[in-house]
Parts: sequence; C-alpha cells; structure tokens
Amino acid sequence: MKRLLLLFALLVSVPILAAQAETLVVGTTGDYKPLTWYDAASGTLVGRDIDLITEFADDQGFAIRFVTTTWPTLTADLLAGKFDVAIGGISRTRQRAEDALLSVTIEETGKVALVRCGEEERYGSIEAIDQAGTTVVENRGGTNAQFALAKLMNAVLIIVPDNEQPFVYLFDKRADVMFTDSIEAVYQQQVTNGLLCAVKPDEPYTRVEKVVMFAKDEADLLARFNDWFEARD
Repeated sequence: MKRLLLLFALLVSVPILAAQAETLVVGTTGDYKPLTWYDAASGTLVGRDIDLITEFADDQGFAIRFVTTTWPTLTADLLAGKFDVAIGGISRTRQRAEDALLSVTIEETGKVALVRCGEEERYGSIEAIDQAGTTVVENRGGTNAQFALAKLMNAVLIIVPDNEQPFVYLFDKRADVMFTDSIEAVYQQQVTNGLLCAVKPDEPYTRVEKVVMFAKDEADLLARFNDWFEARD
C-alpha cells in the first residue's frame, strides 16, 4: 500500500513541476513617471513600461519578478546578475550598448527643459539657461545629468540622488530648470496642474531612443522580445 501511495505521489508531482513557469527577473528604478514608478497605495510598480514587460511575460509564458535598482547602479546590477532584463525609461547609449544587449526602440523622445510655469520664455534655449544666475537640478547616474554636464558652462548644476527630488527643488525654488525627456516633462506638466511646464516639448534638443536592456548572455530572450514587440498591433 505504501508503494502505491508513493507511486501515486510521484505521478501527481511530475505535471505540477513541469507546469512551473520560468521566472523573468526585471530590474527597474521605479522613479520615472509615466514609465515606471512605485505606487504606494497599491504597493506595486506601475507605468507604461511595467505594463509592456508584464504583457510580454504573460504572452510568452513567464512568471515575472521585479527588482528595484537605481540609475547609478543600473548597468552594474545587470552585469552582476541581479536581474535578466531592465526597463523603465532607459535611453540607448554607446556605453550601454557595449555593456549589455539593447532591444529595438520601444519609444522615441528627447531632452527638453522643465521649469516653473510662466518661466518658459525665460528659459527658452540652452544659451538662456546657461547663465550664472540659473540653477539646474538633475538626478545622479542617468542621461539627464550627462546632458546637463555636456551643455552647461556657467549655470550652477545640482546633482541629487534620485529622480523624484528635482521636482521638489523646482517647486521650492531651489532650482530653476531640470533637463529631462519630453515624456517625463509633459507628464509632469499634466499632473502638476500648472505648476511645472515643459519648454518646447515638440522641439527637443536631442533624439533619444528608449530601449529594454538585456544581459549579454540573454541573446535568445532579446530576439524573442524584439520579435514579439515588432509583431504587436
């Protein structure tokens, strides 16, 4: 009788194990609205890029697990194997293309200035912004700070730890300008109800391609994602 029970248990366990889905581990900063952010009310990550990678995982039969990373440690965390793929407003850069595998472009945007509403004309160009009396604020580790460092010679540049603080600095008048992607600038204009405004969002200073980053040993997963993304309606 014990043998029969043991045999039955083994037979039942086999299909259960086979049905377990492979887990896709995804790194994201959770601080880049409207693409990725942590929603305290629900205790979950939300945003357009979160929806995108979740849809991919669901369609391809993966379970999904999110890991929080930061802009300064994003690439290092991917290289260290903390996650298989990273998403959430990630710009295509030469360095990232050397360190990781990058997907097809999932969205296009460009760097623009975000300022307090009513001051758009005052900060209507790089030259107007790059003055000794202007303070620019950027988050550490991303392409926003890289852009500001490359363009500014005279303005004061403040670097803060995360991508939420620049907006507080603008609200509190501790800074005048933040350079960011038009996606984020337009979103902030919409949600701040006339407090923050994007300057010429249809005329960005740069062209930026947003991508998904994959670990170097995930070439098959990259191809799978690219095929899936390009086949979407």
